[in-house]
Amino acid sequence: MQVTVKKGNFDIPCDLLAVPIFQGVQLPKELSEFAKSIRKEVFDGKENQVLLLDTLGKGKWKYLLLFGLGEEKELLLDKFRAFAGSAVRASKSTQSTIVCAIVPEIKTFQKTEISQAISEGALLSNYKCTKFKSKKGEGADKEPEFEPKEFSIVSADIKGVEAAVNRGSILAGAQNYVRDINENPANIVTPQKLAESAKELSKNPNISCTVYEKDALKKAGMNGILAVNQGSDLPPVLIMLEYNKDKKLPHYCVVGKGITFDSGGISIKPSKGMHEMKYDKTGAVCTLGIIKAVAELGLPIRLTGLMPATENMPSGSAQKPGDIITMYNGKTTEVLNTDAEGRLILGDALAFAAEKKPDAIIDLATLTGAIIVALGPHAAGLFSNDDEVASALMSAGEKTHERVWRMPLWKDYAEMIKGDFADIKNIGSESGEASSITAAKFLQEFVGECKWAHLDIAGVDNIKAAHPYMEKGASGIGVRLVVLALEMLAAKK
Repeated sequence: MQVTVKKGNFDIPCDLLAVPIFQGVQLPKELSEFAKSIRKEVFDGKENQVLLLDTLGKGKWKYLLLFGLGEEKELLLDKFRAFAGSAVRASKSTQSTIVCAIVPEIKTFQKTEISQAISEGALLSNYKCTKFKSKKGEGADKEPEFEPKEFSIVSADIKGVEAAVNRGSILAGAQNYVRDINENPANIVTPQKLAESAKELSKNPNISCTVYEKDALKKAGMNGILAVNQGSDLPPVLIMLEYNKDKKLPHYCVVGKGITFDSGGISIKPSKGMHEMKYDKTGAVCTLGIIKAVAELGLPIRLTGLMPATENMPSGSAQKPGDIITMYNGKTTEVLNTDAEGRLILGDALAFAAEKKPDAIIDLATLTGAIIVALGPHAAGLFSNDDEVASALMSAGEKTHERVWRMPLWKDYAEMIKGDFADIKNIGSESGEASSITAAKFLQEFVGECKWAHLDIAGVDNIKAAHPYMEKGASGIGVRLVVLALEMLAAKK
């Protein structure tokens, strides 16, 4: 589906016209023919209220969709992503090939902001993972799911709108790219397959790719990655993508956790829900998406993406609780729980990133179940040693609706990960107290003096309940957030 821009108003012919309406506000005069037949109790613009009408030939469109924005004083930009999602769903149910969405004239947000949000919502809502569905056999879907051919954003004044829609399309496209890779289970996406995806991105002349394989990791002393990998038959990799390599531009590093499957290792997880551990590679896949979006937008920054990737499996050769390993930066670590593996592979990658002396490091990881207890599915946990980096991520989160909540990193928590027989230990306590924070404190041991932020995305990596513009499954949340935050940080340089 393509998102396009059309100059006009309600006179644009299409199969389905979608119009956002504030609560208690009368329908535009162009829709007066339909207003008199709509009872207030059926539709009056309440938040997320939807009314789909067959126009019976009374308009230049076969169907009319009204979407409630709620009260203007409480309006969030994300409501326009939901509006677009509602229109795409309606197009599928009505088999509408051409959809037009009206951009309203309001004071709260600029037309370009609204247009970008609508384009993002339209493309994100149109993605559904069906690639594993058989086209053969009893009960199988014999026809591909219907999708509109064209989704047009309609405005009387299109100045700046086309650029905004193009930006939204790139960002949503990168997010859908992440969702599509992330849905692949562990028998399809291995560490080596992740490396292949990175190499594909390096076909862009501004992106270079280096893959450090097992021998190189041994030579470098990346023992955190190697220890986690001990139980797997598949070798580990550390993937590095570089955008605008060596150019004199603000330089940032994004580091993503790439556990392609997490059994917990010897500290094995319960079987219930273990199938979702295919999503433990989300941080790494989001890093791919961030590099893709930044390159396609042509942002004037230098960006290094680092993705340590391995499985975490139990076997006779797997690391064991009580093992002590020496990490890439020389710190020794007691492994008290092999299911706290993400921080081990990230520790090596973060120390490697810190050697490059970037202006800031941002890591993304499905790191702890505790962050889900704390924040649920509505925000990622943010931990940072720098107020400017944290502020950029918080501000970007409000605009993208990929919201974050800052958690403490007080020195007191460092005491909780002091090792008895090594420098540090990989869990704070057996009782799980402050486990999201102690995990972040562990990571902080590897960033040196660099400005750094850690995003614990374990609660937002996949959609489990009804969502206004995304289907159940991998969310790709983090791509739009980090791209905008990087732009904000670079603008201050």
